[in-house]
Amino acid sequence: MDTIVIIVLGMVQGLTEFLPVSSSGHLVLLENIFGIGDASLFLNVVLHCATLLAVVIYYRKKLWQMLKHPFQTLTLYLVISTVITCGIVLLFNDFFESAFSGALLVWGFLLSAIFLIVTEFIAKSYARQNYKYINVGLKESVMLGLFQGLAVLPGISRSGTTLCAGIVMGIEKKNALDYSFLMSIPIIIASLVYELIGADFDSIFMDVNVLQLILGGLTAFVCAILGIKLMLKIVEKVQYKWFALYLVILAIITACVL
Repeated sequence: MDTIVIIVLGMVQGLTEFLPVSSSGHLVLLENIFGIGDASLFLNVVLHCATLLAVVIYYRKKLWQMLKHPFQTLTLYLVISTVITCGIVLLFNDFFESAFSGALLVWGFLLSAIFLIVTEFIAKSYARQNYKYINVGLKESVMLGLFQGLAVLPGISRSGTTLCAGIVMGIEKKNALDYSFLMSIPIIIASLVYELIGADFDSIFMDVNVLQLILGGLTAFVCAILGIKLMLKIVEKVQYKWFALYLVILAIITACVL
């Protein structure tokens, strides 16, 4: 695989993992546009590890507090959300895997765009009403786990969908996004484990050399840090419609390519 292609994959994986535009949808689209086929398993693992490291480093203080106090309610709610998401993935595994052919990609992008437009309208309405925001509780953790499960479909953004769900339920924007990013940690780990189960370890290191892996991983890591910081700034400005417009354009391009 060309080094430039790997760097592009790293940039896309890093940025779109935390922006509300679907990393999986972008990667499926790129595979079709550039005819690169599926990236090697080990490259996927490296890119996912890079984005995982980025969110762990960014939230290191919060995670350290959770490790020192493992029985706090936030930890419990994250476990509940993760279990529900994993249950949905296992229950509809065959359907989700078939979706990665790209057949539902256009609809995934459009659905994400609708989520963002509705969320911007509701967020601004709450602000005008001086709405009294709620914290993540048991009901909210269940619902966020369900929406995170829906976002397994390519084209539907995990961060965008969970952020939208949190805001619509009345969680303050910054808190909803923080919870969304923290939820990504166990889900990324679970996806890595899933990818490695049953992998052919005789061929796992094929096609990509060490230098390419380092470049791809560093690119994904840096872009993931930038994506997290950018999203935290954007969420306060409530300008989600621009991402929605981007997704509509992306859906049109996808319909022409696939």
